[in-house]
Amino acid sequence: SPQITFNPVETIKQKMARIKSAALAAFLCLTQSSMVSAASPLTLIDGASGSIKQSSIPQSAVGSGGIVAVLTSPGTPSFFDETNDSNVSFHSYNGLSVITSPGATLSGSSLLSKGNGAAAAASVSASIIVSGITESDVEIGFDETRHGKTLTGIFKAKISSGDEEKVTLIITVPLEVDKEKIVADAKAIYESAKAEAESDVDFESLYDLSVEVVSSASDAERVMNVASEAASKSEVKSREIEQIYSNENSSAEASPSATAAMLACDESYSKNYKTARAKLTAWKSRTARGLTVDNFGTSAAQLIKRTMELYDRDTISAAGIAGSVASYRLSSRSKLEGRVENAIRELFQAQVENLEKSTLKKFNAMLLRKHGKDNEGKEAFYNDNASAVTSALFLCDAALDELEIPSLSLTKAKASQEMSSKVNTALLTFPDSPAAKLKDMKQVTKAVNKQKQPTERKVDLGLDLVAMVRPDGFGNLQGFGGYQLGGNNIIVGIHNDADSPDVIAQFGGKRPPFLRVQPKL
Repeated sequence: SPQITFNPVETIKQKMARIKSAALAAFLCLTQSSMVSAASPLTLIDGASGSIKQSSIPQSAVGSGGIVAVLTSPGTPSFFDETNDSNVSFHSYNGLSVITSPGATLSGSSLLSKGNGAAAAASVSASIIVSGITESDVEIGFDETRHGKTLTGIFKAKISSGDEEKVTLIITVPLEVDKEKIVADAKAIYESAKAEAESDVDFESLYDLSVEVVSSASDAERVMNVASEAASKSEVKSREIEQIYSNENSSAEASPSATAAMLACDESYSKNYKTARAKLTAWKSRTARGLTVDNFGTSAAQLIKRTMELYDRDTISAAGIAGSVASYRLSSRSKLEGRVENAIRELFQAQVENLEKSTLKKFNAMLLRKHGKDNEGKEAFYNDNASAVTSALFLCDAALDELEIPSLSLTKAKASQEMSSKVNTALLTFPDSPAAKLKDMKQVTKAVNKQKQPTERKVDLGLDLVAMVRPDGFGNLQGFGGYQLGGNNIIVGIHNDADSPDVIAQFGGKRPPFLRVQPKL
């Protein structure tokens, strides 16, 4: 163990730092010693000579759980246990069984350089960790890289074995990236291997894929714990390493180019669909407002033609590769064409419905304007508006001509027949419709409330006479009498108040006149 000495000249701070360094060195020595003693590696394949040291993993060496395969990239540092870049090794410690193997390289002719060692290690493991991925690998993608070659060998070995047990696959990256892109690349590589093997097993049926960031030893420990926990829930496999290692030599060579071609198909599919979707979205927005697209039939046919021509031009190189790649290209082409055509069919149907609504709305408005102008009865109403039916159907038919797409069997025949039936039905039912009855009620109300104007004019003359007799007295007698003859009236009154002081005062101290007459013409 390290000896700790003290120098009286040192400061307390320097002494403490030296003590911590010594303690840390001692701890690291003990840790490395225990790990070396615990993990005695067993060489399965010697990559330098190409010889197989151990044809299979002894069952006694495997713990109670499954095996975890750690695949590294030659020449690339890894935070996982160190592995010999030329050997496939197995070791077991603390109840964990780990098999390490280098992945494929883009140069070299050995079986390990072609990814056979990684495929063999993965074939006997319940969990697989793919490490050694750099930042540049993430940027350019897995196609035509050593990792794409490694995954191709793994997938081919899994498919050809017929083993349908689900395996945990963990791809580690050095930094936060677009994980969906990495998953898409891995699935595209699987689809290439699946096509070459003429298999119909889906990726999700065989692999539980995840992408994890490993930028430190603690991250590596965390990922290893996840992989070992998943492996412990799987059955222990007892397949031989030698068979997989030897059989994967010839089939893994051409896969990266096929993968690149399939990825090119996917990229072209995504790019051209986004371009078409932008146009379709603009049309949908106009249709949602109850409008129709000008020259829709011609524009839609040109959109389909242009989209498929661009896809064919982008993927022409894939047509000359193996039949599996060509079939994948055709499958993607059919999928792209189907999505665009389905969207156009929906737009066609939506515009036909908008056209029917607008035609019926205008037709009913025209009938409402004409309704009530004459009272000749329903039969005369139908006969007078027969021309309006013909006009409405003609305009609708002309609009449907612009929507037709014969190449998709989207014609106006059915829509025209349905429109004719709906317009005639609207004419027959209009007199009894709520709108017509409401207008009738308004007209009745207006007629009832209308004031009657005088029909004759004349001038009449009449004479009115009002007479008042005021004899002597103090107002104890009062009376009135009248008579009317035609336009002439006479009224005579009597009131004996001529001696009343109040009356005399009103007349300025004089008695009121005995008789007073007031005529009116």
